[in-house]
Amino acid sequence: MGKIKKKGTTGQAKNFITRTQAVRKLQISLPDFRRLCIYKGIYPREPRSKKKASKSSTPSTTFYYTKDIQYLLHEPILNKFRDHKALAKKIARSLGRGEVGDAARLEKTARPRISLDHVITERYPTYVDALRDLDDALSLLFLFANLPSTPTVPPKTIAL
Repeated sequence: MGKIKKKGTTGQAKNFITRTQAVRKLQISLPDFRRLCIYKGIYPREPRSKKKASKSSTPSTTFYYTKDIQYLLHEPILNKFRDHKALAKKIARSLGRGEVGDAARLEKTARPRISLDHVITERYPTYVDALRDLDDALSLLFLFANLPSTPTVPPKTIAL
């Protein structure tokens, strides 16, 4: 007789991870997770069977590939997000103590710079690839230029 297979260790349950699980695994906030996914081009996926993919009785709504989240774990931008959060805590602590000058100094000097060079080179390895994607940006600019101003969309938003 073979070994009994544990539930949730193979198949859909292993291939997909919920958004909450992904945020906990990466140890970042939800807005930072969204920003990181946009930078890296990782999108939510729809499993064939939501009930099998979610390991609970109620199916969750947003799933990501587990391999995509593993890929994000080794991202250098993740450390910058963590440094930024630590700096925000230091500034809040300084302001709480009434040390406004110290908080201003921290904000000016210690702000981590996020470099997206490696993300751009991953997305566009050659100059030709970058030029192919340029028409999307130009189309969007043209669309905004021809968009009429309304009470809900002020002219300041449309101005180039």
